[in-house]
Amino acid sequence: MFSLLYYTFIKYMIRFQIKFHPFRLWRGKNWYQKWIGNHEKYDINVVMNECKHFRHKPLMSIILPVYNVQEDYLKECIESVERQYYTNWQLCIADDCSNMPHIKKILDEYQTQNSKILVTYRSENGHISACSNTALEMATGEYIVLLDNDDILSDFALYEVVKVINEHSDVDLIFSNEDKWLDNKRVQPFFKKNWGIQLLMHMNYICHLSVYRTSLLKQIKGFRIGYEGVQDWDLALRAIQNNANVRHIPKILYHWRISPTSTAGGEKKKNYIKEKQKMLIEDSKKYTM
Repeated sequence: MFSLLYYTFIKYMIRFQIKFHPFRLWRGKNWYQKWIGNHEKYDINVVMNECKHFRHKPLMSIILPVYNVQEDYLKECIESVERQYYTNWQLCIADDCSNMPHIKKILDEYQTQNSKILVTYRSENGHISACSNTALEMATGEYIVLLDNDDILSDFALYEVVKVINEHSDVDLIFSNEDKWLDNKRVQPFFKKNWGIQLLMHMNYICHLSVYRTSLLKQIKGFRIGYEGVQDWDLALRAIQNNANVRHIPKILYHWRISPTSTAGGEKKKNYIKEKQKMLIEDSKKYTM
């Protein structure tokens, strides 16, 4: 009972700090934009040269399930992949039988223009887990990068990930810090600290960005049908149950868009989320330290 109360308290404290970071009290409402300017200084030429001289240059397979997403959101998402400093990637896009006409037009255009972009169209709508598994089947890279169809990767995301892979060749699961994207502005940073399986059992602390060794995802059979809404959380728990070697990158590598269809703005956007969370938490009781 004490453990439950403790981690429930920690979960809500983390959520509170994300929305109302204490730095705002003495640095002003624009503190985060100043933080970005001070902490994200990359010399592109230096980074590109470092990428060329990585001892290990794994193919990174970015899987992108798509369904009826707003046109400009989808374009911004894909173009954030194309801007990556680290260039040995493939973008595996699976469309979940979207009925908005702009979806196929956009995906076909990007696939035609860039041979590293692969697209498949599902014949029926299967929801996020099935669609993600379809994208996963297309992947041939050593590592899998998870990306949602209305979110944005930082330009240096894959560079930072591959740097960790070169430093720790046994890593199976990598996760980073993240923030939110609202009205073309970065807000609500989530500076993650030490994590543990008990905390992960109470909230999806790993969340974005998350990168998995492909062989591990095949071992745990990808995303589970029936866990839509908490599919990424469930994936992380099962990976760690399978003794995944986990590393955290203390940098903001992912921008989670706050939109009418995204849970970035709150879980109330999708009514079924609470039910799925309860199901997953009950299921997660089998996970131990």
